[in-house]
Amino acid sequence: MNPTAMKSLVSGYTHDDTMCTVCIQAKHKQRFIKVPVKRTMKPFELVHPDVCGPFSTPTFGDNRYNILFIDDYMRYTSIWLLPNKKAETCTSAYQSFQARVDSMGYEIK
Repeated sequence: MNPTAMKSLVSGYTHDDTMCTVCIQAKHKQRFIKVPVKRTMKPFELVHPDVCGPFSTPTFGDNRYNILFIDDYMRYTSIWLLPNKKAETCTSAYQSFQARVDSMGYEIK
């Protein structure tokens, strides 16, 4: 923190110019080792679901949640609007998504 800001917050604060080792290390950039991630080889071999919500403003159908299904291979994204986050609602949305994938001629692994 800036020394003048510290003086305004803490009465009797005196600033010395020495830096502690933690402050020096915190200002250094970290090195990230990038490891290549294996990608899927077929469509719908891996599907990432994500439930979002509740949203403060509901849709016209009074839905406050949504669930995304993203295919790892094609990046095919499907969104389903949900009125709540109950297990039955999410399961029925997944079954609808699975029926759509089956109609396209693919199988979810």
